[in-house]
Amino acid sequence: MYCIISTFEYMKQIATLVLFLAAFSTVNAQITITAADMPVNGDTLRYSFASPVGSTINLSDTGTGVTWSYSFTPIRQGVDTYRNALSVNFAYALIGLTAYGYKVADSFPLPLPGISIQQVYTFFEKKTSPSRYQAQAFAAQISGIPTPINYTTPDVWYFFPLNYLNIDSSNYKLNIALPTIGGIKQVGYRKSRVDAWGTITTPFYTTPTNCIRVRSEIHEIDSIQFGTFPAIGFPRNSVEYKWLVNGDHYPALWVTTNMMPGGTETISNIRYRDNKMPDTTVVDNHVGEVKNNIAVINAYPNPSVGGIYELDIPQEWQNYTIEVYDMLSKEAAVFKNQKKIDISYLPSGRYMGRITSEEGVGYVQLVK
Repeated sequence: MYCIISTFEYMKQIATLVLFLAAFSTVNAQITITAADMPVNGDTLRYSFASPVGSTINLSDTGTGVTWSYSFTPIRQGVDTYRNALSVNFAYALIGLTAYGYKVADSFPLPLPGISIQQVYTFFEKKTSPSRYQAQAFAAQISGIPTPINYTTPDVWYFFPLNYLNIDSSNYKLNIALPTIGGIKQVGYRKSRVDAWGTITTPFYTTPTNCIRVRSEIHEIDSIQFGTFPAIGFPRNSVEYKWLVNGDHYPALWVTTNMMPGGTETISNIRYRDNKMPDTTVVDNHVGEVKNNIAVINAYPNPSVGGIYELDIPQEWQNYTIEVYDMLSKEAAVFKNQKKIDISYLPSGRYMGRITSEEGVGYVQLVK
């Protein structure tokens, strides 16, 4: 027996199939990110932090049509409020009338006597020829004085348009002079690659959402100078993974790793776009990001007798590494999870220690 389907019914079936295929292709479509997808002045963007401990994020998921699906438990939240530089402080008009940014920290403690750095902002600009989004300036109240400082060479986060397999790189420099004390310098190199596209699902994006992933390798030397002493440089090698979607102005997911010798990566920070969560601590800066959660660590006795010190490591820092550098920026000693360190075998002089953990980074001066 033959089943005769009317032309009308046949056309309905074809239309349904076409709509299904169109919907499927939309969910799994490759997207392009442009300057229009970046934050704008007036944005208030909320995100949550998740603990890196026990993370199921697989950073090796690259390629085409990848499905990323993550469920996070927020441990705290942050809000980035983007403001025009002039509206933050009249003195910041020197940065430029089109620059806008957010507060990255309430304070920036450093082992520099007599200096306070508070209300720290990073300002950005969208540029053309080529189209790009870049960190343009640093600004803060340095010992109570509003101080805007343009990057000597801006830190370009993205070149547009961003498409799968795009590769870009740039250098950046920032020099913060601290009168009568010394200064801070950042010299870095950023190399970015769009290494995957697909869909992402998170507590914010409850249905699969088209995205691309940008992997940025960052190699930076942060130098601190005391008076007439030579600057001491601290290398920092990290990788940022950002899952970007169209129209939301903030990464769906942002993972930061520390790059160890040999290229091994350990996740240090996880944040993701989120809604306001009840009973979740809210911060208005990036205290969860190792780069900006900076502490001054005390050592006793200092100067030491015999090169043995007790370090006042914060109690919540459970897994940390102590790197000791001499005045020529050469690594002189490394310790793991030790509050008592012994550098008796090193020559007498001044040293700088950097303590790095998942919870933050600290600096300490050591006099032997």
